[in-house]
This record gives sequence, structure tokens and C-alpha cells, in this order.
Amino acid sequence: MALSKDALLRLIELQKQDKELDKAKALLDQIPQMIERLRAGLEAEKAKGSAAKGRIVALEKQKKEKELELAKHEEEARKHSAQLNQVKTNDAFKALQQEIGFAKQHAGDIETEILQLMESLDEARKQDKTVQAELGVEAKKFEAEIAGHQKRLAERQAAFDAAKAVRDEAAAPIPPDVLRVYDHIRGRGKPDAVVPIDNSMCSACRISLAPVVIVEATKLKALVICESCQRILYRPETLAPAKV
Repeated sequence: MALSKDALLRLIELQKQDKELDKAKALLDQIPQMIERLRAGLEAEKAKGSAAKGRIVALEKQKKEKELELAKHEEEARKHSAQLNQVKTNDAFKALQQEIGFAKQHAGDIETEILQLMESLDEARKQDKTVQAELGVEAKKFEAEIAGHQKRLAERQAAFDAAKAVRDEAAAPIPPDVLRVYDHIRGRGKPDAVVPIDNSMCSACRISLAPVVIVEATKLKALVICESCQRILYRPETLAPAKV
């Protein structure tokens, strides 16, 4: 494909702009990752708050269940006590007394458990109050950092877009077929798509070039590609300003 000195000079300058854009894009891409890490940290703090409240809910549920169980045993004790005057034998009387004793014993055990749960609830509420206070402070810190990164992201994105527009404008005069080759090489992970010939070698992969390749690069009439690394080659001497 046809090439001119002007097109090659523009291509080399375009590569400089693209390398700067690559750096800017790498920095730009770091910011969303920072924001994501901060959001994960914020969610972890919120999870602590939810866990503290969840413990209170669980303890309250246990306490309610124990209160219902206590009421059941107390009712059994009352029921059996009412039946004492209705029995006609000593054995039945003793059996009821035993049932009453069991019911009261169970009720006493449950009352102890309820008292323990109430103590645990008091402690859980205190812990929750502390956790929620800490969460409020930490959440503000996280949110402030996230807001700062989001602002910087918007600023850097605007600067990147402006630089990209300048780059695209600089690329416009370059022949499309030349630009396609250049973009293809860069797309394959070679940011230095255009490299100089250095002492008869490709300066990128350091392979010795055939004399015919150097002659073609000197003519400056068509793209010259390194057979080894597939980069575009040029001779710096051919780009030097003409002597007056």
C-alpha cells in the first residue's frame, strides 16, 4: 500500500498520542476498581450493622418462644391443681402432684432461661448501639471517598475524551489502509506498532533485516513490515528534514 513521508510522520506522531492515551486509559480504569473496593468496604460495614440488629431479632424470637413455653407449663400446673379435688384415690392424687411438680420445675427452668435471654438482649442492644454509631462514622468516610473518586473519574474521563478527539483528528489525514494496518498491530498487543530500523535490525524484535527490506524502507513509497514481529518499519534518516 502506498505511503508518503508525510503520512509516516503523522503515523509516528499518532503513535505518541496513542501511547499517552494508553497511559491515561490505564489510570482511568483504576478509578472504578477503587470505587468498587470502597463500596465493598461500605457493604461490609453495613453487614456488621445488619448482623447486630439480626442478633436482637433472634434473641427476641427466642424469648417469645420461651414465654409461650412457660405459659404452657404454668397452664398445665393450674390445670392439674384444679383436678386435685376431683380425684378419688391416693395414687391419682400423688400422680397429679408429681405432674404439678414437673410442670413447675420446667416453668422455673424456663424462667431462668428467659432471664438469661433478657440479659443477652440488653447486651445485644448495647452492642447494636455501638455498632450503629461506628457504622454512621465509617459510612460517611466511605461515601466521601467514593464521591471524591467519582468526581475524579468524571474529570479524567472528560480529559481523556478531549485527548481522544484530538487524536482522531490527527489520524484523519492518514490513508485509511495504512491506519488499518497500524490499528491491527496495536490491537494485537503491540503499542509500538511503528519502530525504527537500528543498524540493519528491527529495533523491536532485534532480528537482522534483509537488505531488500532496508532498501524498501529507504524508498519510502510503501509500508514495510518486519517479517518477524509484524511491526511497521522505517529508517529515521529518511525522515530528517531536507538540507537547504
